Amino acid sequence: MSFNAASLIERHAAERPDAPALAFPSRSAPTQATTWDRWTYAELDLAASEYAAGFRAMGVRPGERTLLLIKPSLDFFAVVFGLLKIDATPVILDPRMGFKAVHGCIGQIRPQALVAIPPVHAVRQVFRGPFSELEHVVTDGARWFWGGSTLAQVRAAGAAAPARAVDVAADDQAAIIFTSGSTGPAKGVSLRYGAFWTGVHAIRELYDLGPGTTIVECFAPFALYDLAMGSSVILPDMDLSAPATASPARVVDAITAHQADTAFASPIVWVNTVRWCQAQGVQLPTLRQVLSAGAPIPADLHRRFRQVLAPGAQVHTPYGCTEGMPVATIASDAVLAETQALTASGAGTCVGYLAPQMEVRVMRITDDALPEWTDDLRLPAGDIGEVVLCGDVVSREYVERPDANAVSKLRDGELVLHRMGDLGYFDEQGRLWFCGRKAHRLETASGMVPAVPVEGVFNEHPKVRRTALVGVGASGAERPVLIVQLEPGQTWEPGDEAALLALATGTRWEGLVTQVMLHPSFPVDPRHNSKIRREELKVWASSRAGGSS
Repeated sequence: MSFNAASLIERHAAERPDAPALAFPSRSAPTQATTWDRWTYAELDLAASEYAAGFRAMGVRPGERTLLLIKPSLDFFAVVFGLLKIDATPVILDPRMGFKAVHGCIGQIRPQALVAIPPVHAVRQVFRGPFSELEHVVTDGARWFWGGSTLAQVRAAGAAAPARAVDVAADDQAAIIFTSGSTGPAKGVSLRYGAFWTGVHAIRELYDLGPGTTIVECFAPFALYDLAMGSSVILPDMDLSAPATASPARVVDAITAHQADTAFASPIVWVNTVRWCQAQGVQLPTLRQVLSAGAPIPADLHRRFRQVLAPGAQVHTPYGCTEGMPVATIASDAVLAETQALTASGAGTCVGYLAPQMEVRVMRITDDALPEWTDDLRLPAGDIGEVVLCGDVVSREYVERPDANAVSKLRDGELVLHRMGDLGYFDEQGRLWFCGRKAHRLETASGMVPAVPVEGVFNEHPKVRRTALVGVGASGAERPVLIVQLEPGQTWEPGDEAALLALATGTRWEGLVTQVMLHPSFPVDPRHNSKIRREELKVWASSRAGGSS
């Protein structure tokens, strides 16, 4: 059996050639309705096959690291699947990490091939170091003075004899996908073909996706999974690398124009879109499910969705990471009926039951590198520790990063386990609860304090949009400070702080927080625009800790 992900596209093209595969905005104008460029599965597979043959003709070899710095488009997906067809290795990273971070990522993997927009090629003429091993360069758009080929030329070169997907093994490397850099330096995750294959089938089983489903996808890399499942994928008219800037009207237009039954976006997109729908009196009756990942979403958003979705439609919050997904999932019915009340009392955020093919262990908290798993590391249900992944979807290594592998990977016999860097625990029902990042925990004189369970108590205040708990002072004697971002239009009045702190009465966190600070807008991660960068807020709070709220 071949595990080549591109063979799944070939299968869909053979079985359902005229089925819609992709729709992408053909233009963006604020005063005009979006028009769409569309491909069927036959057209997607043909484009991928022609790119595959063209890349092979120019000398791109199996395993060759091919960095993609092109904007999302129909051709982006054809290029990715075309590279997979010939067993080249697409390298995908987020350019919004900033120049220094991107420069470092490229230096880590030293690509042999580059497919990029013209500004990238211009920049590499000056900053040559990370590109010193390039053998093949391709320009998406007009080629200037740097040589190489254009994407159009690559596809034309392969048109005469399109290539089929070559056979690959489950353990062969399919792609290198960089983490967002939101919780430390970005790292290149080695994605194996078998892990992608298993992830596709797990997601399909969890959310009943595949042929016949239409999904509006607001995160371009996930569209690769959607297409492998055979869904019809709609990319909305938005900057996919900056979800916070997405126009709610454009997101809704993508859903309604294509009668989508599923939609995925980061929490910030849904916060803005749902509130816009409520203000405009807009309903989304075709959606049977909404998915959101990247950060926990508040119960208020679950409740607001109930007012714009059809009865019975669910909001799912998948939990996972670049190194392994999906890990677990939970839906709005369970959140609103039970787990949110526990979140409000300080239990953390329930991320639900484990996904198929996933094993999770909770390990005692340590910052030390641990090469081998031992049974004394495992914590019982109810105890908060570090979440450790084990399963076919889990990446075994970071590429060219032995330092990161030492602190994030450990072995249990032949198994490679991944330390997520998240804190969590299992409840007595076998559900997994998220308690924040290990790096964001507080070490107080009274012991370890996880951030997310405490924040869940104070997020219930009606004027509060979100909170962040940080520690001020030396480790082992940190003083908890609660930083608050208010809902738009709200003002902080006398008595609000006392009412906020009173929410902790009767919880295990009663009396923990004695200082509150207001912040106008929390710094967030570049990929989902939703994860709070508490390390930056900690520096901010430390410089102001002597004052009051």
